Amino acid sequence: MRNENEKGSALIITLLILTLLTAFVAIAITRTTNETLATSNDAAETRALAAAQASLEVMTYNFDKIFELKLSPDPVDLDAVRNTPPPGFSGYTFTQQVTQTGASRVVDMTGGVFQGLKSLRDEWRLDTTATENATGVQVGLRRWFYNDRIPIFQFGIFYDDDVEFHPGPRFDFGGRVHSNGNIFAMAAAGLYFSSKVTAHKEIITDIARNWRPSTHWGNNVYVKNASGTYIQLGATDGSALNTVISGPPLNVSNEPDFPPVYKNLNWSTVENTFQGNLLANQKALRLPLAIASRGALGYIELIKRGKQVGDLQNLGGSIVPVTPATADSLITTRERYANKRGIRVSLSDSKAKLPGCASGTGQQPVSTPCGIRLDGAANGQGSDPTSGQARGYQPKPMRDGYQATRINGERFYIPGREIWIKVELVDINPLTGNVETKDVTEDILSLGVTERPAFANNIQGYGNADSRSVIKLQRFSIPGVQIMGNDTNCYTYYNDSVISGHNLVVVRSSLNAGSTWTNQDVGCNGSFTDHVAHRKVLVGVGSTRYEIVPFPINMFDTREGLYNDSLSDSNLSSLYLNGSIPWAGVMSMIDIDVANLRSFLSGNFDSQMPTNTLYATKEGHAFRAMDVPQANGWVLYVSDRRGDYDFDGQYDMEDVYGPNDGVLQPGEDVNANGVLDVNYTNEAPRYTGSGSYTSPDIAALFEHKYYRRGVRLINGQTLPGIYDSSNPLNTKGFTVASENGVYVLGNYNTTGVSSTGNPTPPSNYLPQNTANHIPASIVADAITILSNNWSDSRSFRYPFEISQRPASNTYVRFAMLAGDPKSSKNETPNQGGGDPRLAGGVHNFKRFLENWSGVRLCYTGSLINLFNSQNNNSPFKCCNRVYSPPTRDWTFDTSFLDPTRLPPGTPYIQSITLTGFQRVN
Repeated sequence: MRNENEKGSALIITLLILTLLTAFVAIAITRTTNETLATSNDAAETRALAAAQASLEVMTYNFDKIFELKLSPDPVDLDAVRNTPPPGFSGYTFTQQVTQTGASRVVDMTGGVFQGLKSLRDEWRLDTTATENATGVQVGLRRWFYNDRIPIFQFGIFYDDDVEFHPGPRFDFGGRVHSNGNIFAMAAAGLYFSSKVTAHKEIITDIARNWRPSTHWGNNVYVKNASGTYIQLGATDGSALNTVISGPPLNVSNEPDFPPVYKNLNWSTVENTFQGNLLANQKALRLPLAIASRGALGYIELIKRGKQVGDLQNLGGSIVPVTPATADSLITTRERYANKRGIRVSLSDSKAKLPGCASGTGQQPVSTPCGIRLDGAANGQGSDPTSGQARGYQPKPMRDGYQATRINGERFYIPGREIWIKVELVDINPLTGNVETKDVTEDILSLGVTERPAFANNIQGYGNADSRSVIKLQRFSIPGVQIMGNDTNCYTYYNDSVISGHNLVVVRSSLNAGSTWTNQDVGCNGSFTDHVAHRKVLVGVGSTRYEIVPFPINMFDTREGLYNDSLSDSNLSSLYLNGSIPWAGVMSMIDIDVANLRSFLSGNFDSQMPTNTLYATKEGHAFRAMDVPQANGWVLYVSDRRGDYDFDGQYDMEDVYGPNDGVLQPGEDVNANGVLDVNYTNEAPRYTGSGSYTSPDIAALFEHKYYRRGVRLINGQTLPGIYDSSNPLNTKGFTVASENGVYVLGNYNTTGVSSTGNPTPPSNYLPQNTANHIPASIVADAITILSNNWSDSRSFRYPFEISQRPASNTYVRFAMLAGDPKSSKNETPNQGGGDPRLAGGVHNFKRFLENWSGVRLCYTGSLINLFNSQNNNSPFKCCNRVYSPPTRDWTFDTSFLDPTRLPPGTPYIQSITLTGFQRVN
């Protein structure tokens, strides 16, 4: 029988069990829910982390891309990095920040190809927070990195393509060497590297670029290891070899005639013996130039004229106005040397072809004043002279009565064209970054355009005329030897006690009525008559009086004019009749008097500059030295496009192998367009044949129609600028840049050396670490060194006889950035002489025209090759007719390792190094 007290207990137990079950279920459900939420959060966080990582990578990439175009980011660039989210993450919100964490500072680079160089370093931090919009989950990441800018002139030798070493005499070099292509290394008497040598591609030791085996020279190549011991790099030691096939074939060039090479499987062992001082297959080092703006631009654009609205350009073979769509981008504009702070000089065949002088309609110029016409009426505004009046611009007088000689326009004028010049101040607007210019042509030309002759005191009424000339276009005399064997109707050679050894144009032998004309136009060149306005009275021996006139400055460049260095005397006599010379080598010069430019930039002429010029009227004061813009010194840019018929800044005569055979040979296509560019009608003479040559007196004394132009630096022993050791920010350097070839005449930026060595250390160059030790560079299509003994008269009298063009010891100190020819496989035809179809190698990167045998060229600086020459494009030639090599006493200028002592306009290599990473939440 059931106890009454037990009634309902089952219900209670049931309820308890249900309660427990409910609790357990609730707990289970809660746990499941929490685990589900946790799993969901983990997934969201993983997604957000991926989004944040993508953000960081995109920011890093975009920041790095800035430096392909410029050296320093501006606020617009940084905003673009901040405001560009990663693609493919539309469900996220990104907060992105770019912060420079410290001021720029100079550091010593360690490791890799930059080891031992100095860099201008910025430290940066990237921060990003990625928020998933659907869940609100956030992930924050942070990255630190260095941005390093390495001046290219810290390299002793830097080539953007293959670099070739094959010297005959011993060649020592102490600076860093790098090639973005291959390095060919072989030598006869010895090639010695005392610093690190690196190549982006291969180091080739058993074959030259023209397919000659290294045994032609020898393999006396030595590189110092990290312990300071010279180790020989033998013929079979290169990273790539032609004759010892131990590894797979290598594709190391896009040139079809490149010699076949194979990987040296023993290279790692060889490389280790140099302890890091000889490296192949390294990172390519690129300059932050305007390669990517408005199409692919080559490095030669560094030296070309700019393209802005108001200019003309060659577009698809036609000369048309520059439009906003075809103008240089802001980045390209900044990188051109033509737009660096300083002075820009431009010469052209018409007013419209000067910078900023085109109207935008066809090839019509602006109607307002813009530049000066040199071969027209005296006022230079563009009109021809009226009947009976003289041709030629008359520079304005200076305030102290100084009056420069008038341009002898009759000697410069060629029917169908005009000669215009524009001199501008170039500055950069700090707010917009745009280039701004001011026309100072009248002001600079008031200093003079004429070389003052040595016998100036014998010219009646001449006074101090032309003593201040900076841009020299004409002269009264060619001193030295007689330019031909006898006097001609074109010139007279005077060599007496008063006028000793000068070639003159004497238009009248006496001032008496009825006297004869000695160098009359009839029988010389009947296309002109020297006008009475250009005559100067010269007092000779006793009471004898002569009338002389100025004429253009020309010289003969045998390398450019002679197509084959191995031609015999009989060959030359049959090709160039009666002692004539080829027009191809007659180079029309703009002589830049560096000493007079230094004097002007020092303010010595400020109080004498004219007040009636376009500049003075607009600015309200005469032109002063302080008005010339500068950034750590001045860049002087010169572009002479007289004769450049298609206005592209390139000499249209690529047919340089053989006597113009009309066949495109490997090595001739210097602009890499696949076409043999020639224009014999308007721009270039042929090497041989009818009309290809002239007599030396005609060549020396008249303007010609061809695009054969050069810039020559004279009196450059002391440069504009200052070195201030106590206040580096006050140091000012000097750079000359040109799209033409530059010729350096005599000592440059040094008076000599205290003593010579093997090689002479840069510390021995004088002056050393004083105010006149100027940071200097020369940037050009090509650079030719003319010794202290160079003679224009000998270049015309003895164009093919190097024994009659003797050099003397010469000392130069500057960084060099220039072009070279192209090397190719040796075939027929070639340029003759030694090393056919080769570009000449580093040891001939500087060009020569004299007999340097037994003579020392002392050079300290930096050798940078970024392109092939397009104006002085004749192949390397040695050593029969063009030159014989000097004692090459060359070394790297270690002062360039101090970033405060770099020349103005120095290009930089840019590198980013990641240094840290952190998750911040």
